[in-house]
Amino acid sequence: MSTLRLVSVLSVALAVSTPALAQDAGSTPAPTGFRADFIGVLSHIEHETVTLEQAVPQSKFAWRPAKGVRSVAEVYLHIAEAIYGITGQTGRVIPVDVKALMKATKKDDIKDILTAAFAYAKKSVSEMSDSDLDKTVPFFGGRQLSERAVLLVLLSHCSEHLGQSIAYARMNGVVPPWSKPDSKD
Repeated sequence: MSTLRLVSVLSVALAVSTPALAQDAGSTPAPTGFRADFIGVLSHIEHETVTLEQAVPQSKFAWRPAKGVRSVAEVYLHIAEAIYGITGQTGRVIPVDVKALMKATKKDDIKDILTAAFAYAKKSVSEMSDSDLDKTVPFFGGRQLSERAVLLVLLSHCSEHLGQSIAYARMNGVVPPWSKPDSKD
């Protein structure tokens, strides 16, 4: 076998085996199917939410469009709190300090809270099995939903408040980073 051919075969073999070798024997396999799709979409929402949150000046975090409506900071904290609350409806344990975190006002603290909330949801979904998605759970004490449907509600809710955050940002002269003409996002 020629050296070039041997190198090619070994390269292909290494490329195919590396993911399997990189995974620990005791670790949870990477999610597939709906769970992988969910995590991909949630990661996109996270990226846009966090980059927008960081683009808004700290001086605008107390701004609200009208009396009695959530402020910029409160919308971001609501997204994080809802991630915990909605994901928790699938039976996952919600960290005990979540309520206390929802009083933050500094943008870097809120960024950390958002990032931790999105990580919690993605980890929770990674740990679910495909059969878990078909299980029904009471959704906030009301009707029964499949865990899959609960996760779809989570995506919808996060998207709704990302849209709200985009509107708030634009009303304050902030262009979402990913929509700037020179953006590579």
